[in-house]
Amino acid sequence: MNLKALGLLILMAAPTFVSAKSANIWSSIPFIRGADLCQYQQAYSQTRSEYMHDMTSMASELMQAGAKGKEALDMLLAFDALYDKNLRLAMQYKYMDVTLENTLKSYLDSYYTSYPVRDRKVRFRHMNDIRSVIRAINNNQRIGNMPADSYELVDYIAYGSYSLAPNCNGNIQVTITLVGSDGFTKNFAGLGKPSVVMSQIASRIFEEFERTKFPTTLNFNGRTITLLGSPNGSVGETFNPNDAARTCRYMGGRLPNSNELEMISAYGDWNGGIGIGRSVWAISSGSEALVYHPGLRNPSPVRRMSEVNTRKFKYYCIK
Repeated sequence: MNLKALGLLILMAAPTFVSAKSANIWSSIPFIRGADLCQYQQAYSQTRSEYMHDMTSMASELMQAGAKGKEALDMLLAFDALYDKNLRLAMQYKYMDVTLENTLKSYLDSYYTSYPVRDRKVRFRHMNDIRSVIRAINNNQRIGNMPADSYELVDYIAYGSYSLAPNCNGNIQVTITLVGSDGFTKNFAGLGKPSVVMSQIASRIFEEFERTKFPTTLNFNGRTITLLGSPNGSVGETFNPNDAARTCRYMGGRLPNSNELEMISAYGDWNGGIGIGRSVWAISSGSEALVYHPGLRNPSPVRRMSEVNTRKFKYYCIK
């Protein structure tokens, strides 16, 4: 296969990506209580004979410690009843949905505080007037009703599910589903303590909507640069910068030079740019394909491939 045919094949295989749009989400997130995976795990982790063997062993240990037969039995029954009582209390899930909904929102806001963006994409929006919101809170009710034109007001409706995790140490498994106006869904999951589990999901939602997606366009002092990415629609990897340069030509673009790489990095991963980080990048320098090593600043981070230890380089194409 000649190079021209290979280039055409790569272009045909490369998917088209669109930058993430704004995501206005209905502020009320109903949660469905799922199966108790902890109880399921306990029920099926031991056979009846294994359970009886464990109980017999514990009774024997109590009697060796000085307890009489009836005393040992009473103690075992008391411990078993106490465990069941605590489990029932934990399984009441009282106000768990409120906790999950509000911690998700607060964690997401904290990510926006820690990683500022010029154009925030994810926001939660009430579809009812403020008096209805306050009335629902005062009556201990879920906030808001869905009007018929919901998708004219928001981009996504969210709902979630939660259940006790099978490790039985107080963790819960949580899922969040975003349903778009086109009916397609985005799903996110987390596992952890109720007070922190939503930080995982908030992080994934933030990354889904705020991380740079290709193609995207940046303006440098009146000059427009389009970031094409690589044929798989993301930042690519290569073992040779010359191969990356050839791929970019097939895509109708080129590798960035060192100045462009640094300017694009200044935008950051959340504002339409691509951060350099600690990775070594394939770049262009005139007619040559070189590498940019951020850890080798003296005399310059621009090096030949033979001057650096790594043999795997990241790259993206621009035009």
